[in-house]
Amino acid sequence: MFAGLTDGAEPLAFDIVTSILESAWGGRVDTVVSEIDPSGKAASLGQVHQAKLHSGQRVAIKVAYPGIREAVMNDLKMLGWLSAPVGDLRKGFDLGSYRREVVRDLNEELDYPKELANQVRYRTLAASLKTVIVPEPIEQWARSNVLVSTWEDGETIDEATRWLPNDREELARRILRHFLTMLFDHGVVHGDPHPGNYRFRLDRDAGPQIVLYDYGSVLTLSDADRLALLRLIADTASQRGDPNLWLTALGFDARLLDPIRAKLPAVCSVLFEPFAHPSKFDISDWKRTERLDDILADDRWNFRMAGPAKFILLMRAFRGLLYYLERLKAPISWERVLSPILSRHRVAIDGLATPATAGLSAPFSTMAKYLRIEVRRNGQRKVWLTMPGACVEDLSGIMDEDVIAKVAEQGIDLDAIVRDARRSGYAPMELFTLDDPEQDKTVRVWMD
Repeated sequence: MFAGLTDGAEPLAFDIVTSILESAWGGRVDTVVSEIDPSGKAASLGQVHQAKLHSGQRVAIKVAYPGIREAVMNDLKMLGWLSAPVGDLRKGFDLGSYRREVVRDLNEELDYPKELANQVRYRTLAASLKTVIVPEPIEQWARSNVLVSTWEDGETIDEATRWLPNDREELARRILRHFLTMLFDHGVVHGDPHPGNYRFRLDRDAGPQIVLYDYGSVLTLSDADRLALLRLIADTASQRGDPNLWLTALGFDARLLDPIRAKLPAVCSVLFEPFAHPSKFDISDWKRTERLDDILADDRWNFRMAGPAKFILLMRAFRGLLYYLERLKAPISWERVLSPILSRHRVAIDGLATPATAGLSAPFSTMAKYLRIEVRRNGQRKVWLTMPGACVEDLSGIMDEDVIAKVAEQGIDLDAIVRDARRSGYAPMELFTLDDPEQDKTVRVWMD
């Protein structure tokens, strides 16, 4: 969360680093390491130096910047982090919980013993994945302002984008599997996914591997939260149930959701669309921001403000996931990756007690299930086509060239029709009727 505040900082002079290490270790640096690279690399709120122990093992030594907590806090105050978002939004908005979450995350990033514990735990939990490499902490030399781990090399995401298509696709699949497995099997999320913390390897035998650094920001979700989130995704993918139930169970403010409850099935359908897609999903076609803006319009602040502060790190991690998948340009099936995880927890999520929602109700059944196209000529039906309702997003793509030309001639704006469908929350509605008197043909398009 705070990496951007320090990325541009000048690295510490090596004599300062040496002084910090000697003070931490209680002796000369060369009694611990036989070599150390004097050039440090930024690592969130500290910097990392490559070194070699006397055993010959290469290690990464992370040193906290002196006085960093006070410096970052002053930066945050100057950025106005204590102020409300805009105008009078303080009413109904728990700014205090967001402030506490910011401070909690800051304190954890500066707490090296906590980061060490996070790294040990994450390494244990991720071991079953076999494709995720978590550097092993060298606890003997860890101190309150120093961390030492095995040195693990890897390529940047820029370099990985030049891999062969099959390797990029498998890497994308493994990145998604890592995120979903840690989240739903263990309730743990690496919350600082910026490119400096991710490296990638292409092993001849093991295939693509993910090297993961920096465990200062690790989110732990309760069993109730991870199962409720998984239930929400599963219900959205199958278009069953009521998303309000699980949003409120996750801590969303019911008072802020109430005015927009009719839009929430459509919102969740867009947010979790990759999980419902029957085949490989191309993120570049998602248009999630544009679609959500159309669905929510002026109500978008209600949804943003209703979200609980405890998910700040989860949202940052999810945006990081999308960043890597977008960079790799390798569509994969999210449904196939989620399926075994969902199977492992199906009994648990189906057994969740239905939360009370104070009368809120807007089930997925309020959304149109199908997009229908009927073509009649001389009063007789010639074409009857039924597609999933989501196909409304590609209206122009499913029409043949003759129909598109006639649509343009009659001044029918397909883009405006798609926006209207979004604003309705994808409710059942007539989209347009095209009359062609010359051929005695009528084309009707609607959602039901």
